[in-house]
Amino acid sequence: MLVKANQKVGAPNQIHVLDHNSNCPAALAGGIYVSGEIATGDGYPELAARSDVLTIDLENVAVDKLAELQSEHLKVIPDLSLLQRITDKLEQKKWLQELGLPTAPFQPHDGENPVVESQFGFPVVQKAARGGYDGRGVFVLRSAADNDARLRVPGFLEQYIDRKMEVSVMVAANTAGEVVAYEAVEMVFHEGGNVLDYLVAPARLPARQLRAAQDLAVRTISAIGGTGIFGIEMFLTTDDELLINEISPRTHNSGHYTTEACVTSQFDQQLRILSGQELGDARQLIPAVMFNILGAAGFEGDTVVDIDPSLENDDQIAIHIYGKTHCFPGRKMGHVTVTAETVEDALAKMLDIRERITIRGAKQLV
Repeated sequence: MLVKANQKVGAPNQIHVLDHNSNCPAALAGGIYVSGEIATGDGYPELAARSDVLTIDLENVAVDKLAELQSEHLKVIPDLSLLQRITDKLEQKKWLQELGLPTAPFQPHDGENPVVESQFGFPVVQKAARGGYDGRGVFVLRSAADNDARLRVPGFLEQYIDRKMEVSVMVAANTAGEVVAYEAVEMVFHEGGNVLDYLVAPARLPARQLRAAQDLAVRTISAIGGTGIFGIEMFLTTDDELLINEISPRTHNSGHYTTEACVTSQFDQQLRILSGQELGDARQLIPAVMFNILGAAGFEGDTVVDIDPSLENDDQIAIHIYGKTHCFPGRKMGHVTVTAETVEDALAKMLDIRERITIRGAKQLV
């Protein structure tokens, strides 16, 4: 959780961060640390006492605790009424449906009962209502035989969508009603892990489909009355229809490339929104590919980083290591953005270098 702290006139903005770990990445990057638990609300009062405005950097927050702290002197961005509906993925789906926005068909499911059959047949996607991010909270049942591995939490079943591509559009909206959208990016996921492997920016789509994705993203944020920075993930179906997969009310993995490739990064936009400034230019200046660095399989423990030194002197490669001190298989430990004259060149370079960047735990698993 990030905040813009109280400040004297002329003083720079101060960023405070709440986490259970004093060595969390945001604190290591310079945020002033506040001890607490994001999911339970522990530490929220101290954070609020230091702040003019609060925001979030993941959905698993205690919205009811934030509501107790909100007053005319303390803003929460995005608004709490929006967070109440959007941080619960089932409520978010219902809201999209109520607003007439295109999304995959779904039905509530308690998680306790086996999925013997659904109105969508098999395969069917099970999603947790809360706590799902970085590949968590999503499970695909290919048949009834997969029930032993299903999620045992409340949520919903969603029709499995045959798709050409998954895309995402970052949208920034400030308190003055100004809205800007970045170009749509193409997302490629790890097989079976539901976590982003890499993205291509802009997406390899015709101009009309790129515009359609941007238009749908802006229409969605306008419909929900959103203020803040949002990642809108979509499916492009085999019939060329765009369906909203989900909305994340925060800076997002699919927007990390903006730091190197765009006039204004998603993080700069967030600061502009929190401090009441005009939004920045969202134009993309150069094609880019971003890939995640995940904890290597077969290892766990203290983080060990192994990077080919030659990569650090290449101005087309930006390596971001998050500083997490404990590593386990599949944990998101950093990301790399590769820029080039074309997306094809950036993809080729990404494939060449990605095996030369490894992060793992110090202890080999038996």
